[in-house]
Amino acid sequence: MSSRATILQRRRQRAKRTRHDTTTVLFNIERDWDEISLRFRQMFGGLGVLDLSEHLLEFCSQPPAVPTGISLDRQGRLLANMPLHSIESSFTTVFFDGGLTFLRLEGPGASYTYTVPSEILALRVTSG
Repeated sequence: MSSRATILQRRRQRAKRTRHDTTTVLFNIERDWDEISLRFRQMFGGLGVLDLSEHLLEFCSQPPAVPTGISLDRQGRLLANMPLHSIESSFTTVFFDGGLTFLRLEGPGASYTYTVPSEILALRVTSG
């Protein structure tokens, strides 16, 4: 098999592995932390630095990719690492879209959507 054919075959295999169901999934932060951690890992794994613990979920992109990141603690507090995103709310639920391209946090009187930049999402196809 030629080198080019091998590369194309590997890309197709990776694309199959990165497909996710198309259902949006809702989790309660207090009750469903383990499942949230799993989805967070699926969403951000291979896209940058990922740190998961019993108390904190954190993603941060790596240069030369666009600087971005998000951290969520078990109390529903958010730290979004994007310019001009200052959030001082506490959230109770997390929605993950089926393609794992964005997540939405909701709480009393507040909602925040984090969308993975397309430049970072492109790493899902090229990494791996």
